[in-house]
Amino acid sequence: MSDQKLDMATIVPELTSRTFLPDDTVGVFASGSMVRGWGNATSDVDVHVITEAPRVSSISETGHVSLEPNTLQYERTFVNGRRWDIEYWTEGQVDQLLGKVTWEAYDSPDSPWSTLSKTELGMLERLPYAAAADDGPWLASVQQRMRESAHRVILVGISLRESDGLVEDAAGQLEAGDLHSAVIAARLAFNHTVDALQANEGQFGSLWPKWRARRMALINSEVLPFETYWVTETMAAFDDENPQTWVEETIGLCRKISSELEV
Repeated sequence: MSDQKLDMATIVPELTSRTFLPDDTVGVFASGSMVRGWGNATSDVDVHVITEAPRVSSISETGHVSLEPNTLQYERTFVNGRRWDIEYWTEGQVDQLLGKVTWEAYDSPDSPWSTLSKTELGMLERLPYAAAADDGPWLASVQQRMRESAHRVILVGISLRESDGLVEDAAGQLEAGDLHSAVIAARLAFNHTVDALQANEGQFGSLWPKWRARRMALINSEVLPFETYWVTETMAAFDDENPQTWVEETIGLCRKISSELEV
């Protein structure tokens, strides 16, 4: 593989030259495949700029979050032919987001983490392996807060709940003789189970399934060896004449892994 990695020293100058770096910026970091060293010729660069006050996007593109303010702003540009996606968060939004994954939030009957939007979940999955493009104190502080929080337990739990529901769906569909639906449910259950296993090992990325194999290689799990993972991921043992056996084996594997990860 000819993996590519981002030169972090280029980020601030490129943003500054395009007036994409507000005066009240408190942190700048990058995340995604180009930071992890998994990039290729068509990979985007994902940059996050943290500001004191909300910024208005010049491209009129916004995202929505369950925070205050409830929108995010974006910019898009090309640097040497590679697309850069720039996402703006306020420092207050990040503080609110981290508040949803504290141990107090985890133990709260209100379950603040249950309001996590897809975009918020994406930020929580990116932050642990993000790299600072500035001198780094803001990002270092946030990453330390995450390490001391229930972040990992909550993300593992989210994937396990999805998996457990789909395992029960697959079992019920088998019993009803709905084999096609059972195969799909078992396949999805396995995906969520793998996400939970990886999150438990600090390899977050449920929103980016294309990197599951890379993450599995990194965690080197005894619970799910890479060879077993890959055979199941690719459905290599699936027999079109006997789909029930594959479903039963897959949901059995999901249950085994889940039992090791109860949170």
